[in-house]
Amino acid sequence: MHRRNFLRNSGMGLAAWSVMPHQLSAFDHVISDLHAYASSRQHALLVEDEAYWNIVRTAFRREGNYINLENGYFSPQAEPVLLSTQRNAAYINATSSHFMRREQEQAIETARTALADFLGVDAAGLALTRNTTESLNTVIAGFPWQRGDEVVNGNQDYGSMNEAFEQNALRYGFSMKTAAVPLLPQGDEEIVQAYTRLISGKTRMLHLTHLINLSGQLIPVAKIARASRAINPGICVVVDAAHSIAQLNFRLPELEADIVGASLHKWLCNPLGAGMLWMKQEWIPRIWPLMGDTGIAPDNIRRYEHQGTRPLQNLMSIPHAIAFHRSIGTELKEARLKFLMKRWAAAAAELPALRMQTPWNSEGRNSAIATVGHESLSPGQLAQLLFDKHKIFTVAIEHPVVRGVRITPHLYTSLGEVDALIKALKNPAGF
Repeated sequence: MHRRNFLRNSGMGLAAWSVMPHQLSAFDHVISDLHAYASSRQHALLVEDEAYWNIVRTAFRREGNYINLENGYFSPQAEPVLLSTQRNAAYINATSSHFMRREQEQAIETARTALADFLGVDAAGLALTRNTTESLNTVIAGFPWQRGDEVVNGNQDYGSMNEAFEQNALRYGFSMKTAAVPLLPQGDEEIVQAYTRLISGKTRMLHLTHLINLSGQLIPVAKIARASRAINPGICVVVDAAHSIAQLNFRLPELEADIVGASLHKWLCNPLGAGMLWMKQEWIPRIWPLMGDTGIAPDNIRRYEHQGTRPLQNLMSIPHAIAFHRSIGTELKEARLKFLMKRWAAAAAELPALRMQTPWNSEGRNSAIATVGHESLSPGQLAQLLFDKHKIFTVAIEHPVVRGVRITPHLYTSLGEVDALIKALKNPAGF
């Protein structure tokens, strides 16, 4: 199903996307097309069925004369979700203070309820934030630290989280211990021990990255949490799930965490400026909010949502983003993204000049994201050559543990685009 047919079938021309944001018929059309096609095929076969993914591609607007394989920063919205954002922004603008004073609260609660159902948690523990960084900085800065406390994190955690710990360690006098997570582990126990050997009676917080953004490696969070609590039952397990929410097929309680932060602008494909912070009820009164809001009860999760006046349309789009996600399904989405990753990674692993930085062929250890390095080119040089000579956009990863070019396909990525990457990696003249 081609893009022009999709627009014609939805009753809208291309220009209509911007001039008629109240029209959401395209949302129903693309979901209907996906369900109709999927119902006539075996689910397992859809992973490699380009006719099905051509329908998915019609829901994404893409610009530029390059192949975008850097979708790890944030994921574009499907156009039907973009329409809902535009419609809501126009409505808020038109109703102004009336919306903010009379309708804002209900809009937030509708989004909260939809997201809680999607994650498999109670809405009473779910706060709507702007992103993972805000969510986890709130926790790290607001934790009741005492001088002499210890925190354990990982050597491949997101930089903003590391800096938050470093800043607050100076402020409150706690110390940091960093687990040496192996780049290519042989099994779960190797990763579990990297963390548990650092846990002591002084450890107040364990910070885990569920899916490492540098390489796409999946960490056995629940196993680490259980083993760590066996050593120190009072430890607070905090999880960065920025890349795993809506990419991997799991429910939030399966992580066995106390606190989880994530961004909804990544794999849920919601607009920028929407994230989440989930806490077990017993931790809500114990973490200081980032912003003062003494009018809210200490045990109310909404005490972490005070940001002043903010663009509510980004939160109001959450139910639409979830609906689009569910039209494909998390299981199929994960399988497709891993299929695309393994297609190029298998080819790259056979090339002597390349070094895979991801356990790409280890079941339960990988995701859409994978990183590859070159024996004689820096990550920056490799990324630049891929773009200059092959029009393939990626991102260079320069890190003490992971050094290479991160490749991140998306739902709209075709086999032809992945094969273009394989051809570029195999072409010695290109480098």
